[in-house]
Amino acid sequence: MSIGYSKNFRFERALVSKLLMKFANTPKLSRNEIMERLGVGNQKAGAMIAWLGMTGLRDNKSRELTPLGELLLEHDPYFEDINTLWLLHYQLASNPSAEVWYLLTNKFLPSYTTFSFEDALNFLVSLAIRPLNDQHLRSDVAIFLWSFISTDAFKELNFITARDESKKVISKMTFYKHTPINISPYLIAYVIYDYRSKNYPNAVTITISELLTLDGNVGKVFSLDRGELEKYLKILTGYEYGELIDISTTAGLDQVGLRFKGNVFNILETYISQYI
Repeated sequence: MSIGYSKNFRFERALVSKLLMKFANTPKLSRNEIMERLGVGNQKAGAMIAWLGMTGLRDNKSRELTPLGELLLEHDPYFEDINTLWLLHYQLASNPSAEVWYLLTNKFLPSYTTFSFEDALNFLVSLAIRPLNDQHLRSDVAIFLWSFISTDAFKELNFITARDESKKVISKMTFYKHTPINISPYLIAYVIYDYRSKNYPNAVTITISELLTLDGNVGKVFSLDRGELEKYLKILTGYEYGELIDISTTAGLDQVGLRFKGNVFNILETYISQYI
């Protein structure tokens, strides 16, 4: 896990998408070239590279774009589609190396609808990650919260909103978590199958309870309750969505049959072909 990987710089989709395009053309750009082409200093250039890695769009060790990075580069290079933003949130929320994003999404948010900066910070301190006065931890919590209320990041998701934004002081704001209303069922299916491919590649079923409670899975990363999740699952059983799953809830069962056999990126491509 990693605290402080973004060097106090928030995710900025314009810069991250621009850097993705630059790396596509020149995979081994030097740091000086990145600074010049993005118009930023050394620390911020490093932060944007880190965000590309944490969102799974580039393998920063091999210095190559990932299949996901190439897919977005081809179809939504400026990260304009709302489900691209949800996808990037999922990439961070399912990545334990993005420590604060992962823990706040999977461990903290499911239990809160209203909270403060101090609530989020104290929760992480209770896990003995870092002491309360650790500036890197405090910065990462602030970055997480700012990202959801900033128009240059994830504000369009309307997932976390804030009261008193005009004060521009994160510690003085009250935050509200909202039930997502703009996620495509295809993205829900992608997350379910992506989780399977990474953790249980041979599984043919999963329980609704597991979808709701496993860290990094669809219930946790989008803060869905059972009723909300079951609405999506029912949609995904339909012909319109290729009968991507089936559900067995009789006789006390809550099994979800994982019917899809193809490459998980095919699900995203189906969404892209219809909506982007």
